[in-house]
Amino acid sequence: MKTPMLNNILLKSLRDSKNVLLYWSIGIFLLAIYIMFVISEIPLEQFQTIINSLPDALGQFLGGSAGLDFSTIEGFLNAQIFTIMAPLIVIGIAISSASKANAYEETIKSLDIILSTPISRERFIIEKILSMIIKVIFICAIHWLSYVLATLMFGLKMSFINLSILCFQLGLMSITFGLISLLIGTITGSTSKSIGITSSIGVASYLIANIAPLVDSINFTKFFSLFHYYKDSNPLMNGFHEWHWAVFIISSLMLTLLSVRFFKRRDLL
Repeated sequence: MKTPMLNNILLKSLRDSKNVLLYWSIGIFLLAIYIMFVISEIPLEQFQTIINSLPDALGQFLGGSAGLDFSTIEGFLNAQIFTIMAPLIVIGIAISSASKANAYEETIKSLDIILSTPISRERFIIEKILSMIIKVIFICAIHWLSYVLATLMFGLKMSFINLSILCFQLGLMSITFGLISLLIGTITGSTSKSIGITSSIGVASYLIANIAPLVDSINFTKFFSLFHYYKDSNPLMNGFHEWHWAVFIISSLMLTLLSVRFFKRRDLL
């Protein structure tokens, strides 16, 4: 008799993650309330005076290309949440979901059982990818909704449209990292390599985006960093960049095609 797992890979994957997504949602909402309460209670302009005393290089290293700007709500969120904290959460969810797409199933010896059913390899991997994308979109939407509600709760003002653009960029970057993890897992069949290598790429990408602009001779290396395309144009303040989003779309399509191809060609049964 067929089980729900074998009938619908997408729904099974989403169902298995519902509790984790719920806990993350609660945590993100509580963090948003805490952060916005702090913003409502401190004099941002006076606080920025202290920040201005720091060297510019240090401010850029800690806050990204936009530096540390605590004089506005947008600057505070950029520095405190959307430079490290939010990417860490969303990328982590993407990598975790992608690493379980096939490498984990292969590790626990369930992949051969699934693929022995009428489910094709293409359908299996595509539904796993869709599951990862839906989870990322959901968590990014929770970030947006949480900070919108918290902003209204404390009578603060910021551009909710630009916030949605930033969350959209965050989602695109996280999906790209997730697909990198999926491709590595597809090629190696190893969950640890899928998570470890992709996490290393993520850390390197963050450091390159923040360090490269400090030295003219290596400034060009920032274009190899996904974090550069995520936040270099400061979308929370400036909205959409003309083409940075396209880098994620093109990369994601290429990674998806490669994952499907390698997964079809692997000797798994």
